[in-house]
Amino acid sequence: MSQLEKLQQTFQECVINSDSKGVTEWISAQGRAEPEVQISIYSHAYRARLQEVLENDFPVLHQAIGDDHFSLLIENYIENYPSKYYSLRNFACDFPAYIQLLLDNNKLLQDAAWLYELSLFEWSLGQAFDATDTTLFSEQDMAAIPPEDWPELKFNLHPSVQRLNLEWNVVEIFLTLTDDDPRPITANHEDNSPWIIWRENYVTRFRSMSLDEQLAFDTLARAGNFNQVCEALSTLIDENDVPMHAAGLLKTWISQGFIRSISF
Repeated sequence: MSQLEKLQQTFQECVINSDSKGVTEWISAQGRAEPEVQISIYSHAYRARLQEVLENDFPVLHQAIGDDHFSLLIENYIENYPSKYYSLRNFACDFPAYIQLLLDNNKLLQDAAWLYELSLFEWSLGQAFDATDTTLFSEQDMAAIPPEDWPELKFNLHPSVQRLNLEWNVVEIFLTLTDDDPRPITANHEDNSPWIIWRENYVTRFRSMSLDEQLAFDTLARAGNFNQVCEALSTLIDENDVPMHAAGLLKTWISQGFIRSISF
């Protein structure tokens, strides 16, 4: 390892670990501050930037639990999940899982189980907004496919599409706290509720799904073909109504920009 590489590695470790040991001997003492102070400025700036990233990614969670609890949460996350990505956009990818881990390991937090789903919902919104843009499959494209090809037809989802199953009223919490006049709201445990998130014309959107749509969509998302989607629907509705119903769902998904391409 060259002297420069050694210096770079040592500097990085000092910044990340807030430890000036081993690097101050390479820092000029001729400046207006002691070497330890100089390196601490970089270390503080590093953490402040990561904190800013988390605050920007989870503003509603921040609002829901308040400054003190949120600050403690992100300080612990920064300490236990040091950034390993070139892009700060990916730094918070483990944040929802980190919250779930805290909930699993602390029985006193059982009443706060909804925090995981709220963080996951916010993260999914961000992922949908930042997803790669691609061309979309259209109804005109669909009309050009011969009827005999439909049974084996598979559909590839747009990168922005996110599917969540939620057991708490976190969407209601999100909407309430982002309202122009936010009001107090209580977290409530509900039956499993399927939601879908996507980006449409550079606007992030989300909506709930009926049980039949969820079953059909999840079959499609697992690379199921149109025939398998119909088979899944036949467990819920009359077989005679299945083809038309499946086609109607597919038309909705295409019109809302869920589908980017097809394959066989």
